[in-house]
Formats: sequence, structure tokens, C-alpha cells
Amino acid sequence: MTTQATKTPYKAENVANYLIFLASQENQEKEREGITNLKLQKMLYFAQAYYLAKLGKPLFVEKLEAWDYGAVVPDVYKKFKNHKNKPIIFEEDKSTLVEEDKEVLKKVWDTFGGYSASRLVDIVHAHAPWKEASVSGNKVISRKAIKDYYAPLLNK
Repeated sequence: MTTQATKTPYKAENVANYLIFLASQENQEKEREGITNLKLQKMLYFAQAYYLAKLGKPLFVEKLEAWDYGAVVPDVYKKFKNHKNKPIIFEEDKSTLVEEDKEVLKKVWDTFGGYSASRLVDIVHAHAPWKEASVSGNKVISRKAIKDYYAPLLNK
């Protein structure tokens, strides 16, 4: 029997499902805000950065690309693009992540979830991995660039 910890890397959509659920649970005593596709893309970027820099492994298999508004996982973007700039809300957790990974993602959410989508875009634009990929021919933000940039920041 394999242990649950061997499930990483996940599909990015699975991770996105959990991030959407987390955003949907925020402010339950008030109106739930959910998460826009734009903000979701940045949260996926920071979650992947955390896993690469701090845990030494990717969280999800898909590549991140440098688009005009920051880092994007194209398949996840396409899945939720019909929401346009409206929030995505999930009533239940549609992910199949193990508890340990959910706990890590909750920490990433606690760090970045309070920022607006536009502020997260500004942060991504200021960091070297997006800058370098945005001027490259293929626009892919390499895992190595992410790890090399964030590891010194997260491992102080």
C-alpha cells in the first residue's frame, strides 16, 4: 500500500479546487467572497513556489507561464475563464489532497489570500522568475528559476 504523501505532484486543477474551497470558507459569518480566476492563478504560483523552495518538490505537474497579468497555469485558467472577473465559490472541498498538503496550502493562503488580485499581480511582476520568463521566447516560468529565487527568501 502506498502512503498518501506520494501523491505529489498533483494536477493543478486539484490544487485549485482546494484554494477555491479555502477562499469560499473565508468570512463565512459575512458574505463569502470566493476567488477570481486572476487571483487563483497567483495563488497557484505562490503555492508552487513554496513547495519548490521550501520542500524541494513541485506541488503540481503543469507548467506556469508568464502572461501579462502574472503567472498562469493555462489549463486551470481555461477551466475557470467563463467566470471572467466574478468570484468562484465552492460549497464543498472538491480536492483530493492529503491533509498534510492542505495544511501547507492553508499557510500559503494565510500569507497571500488577504491580498487583492491586482496586488498579487504586482508582487509577481516584481519578482525575477516572472520577469525573466516574460521576456523569453517560450514564456514558461521554469521550476529552477522559481526555486532559485524563493529558496533564499524562505529558508532564512
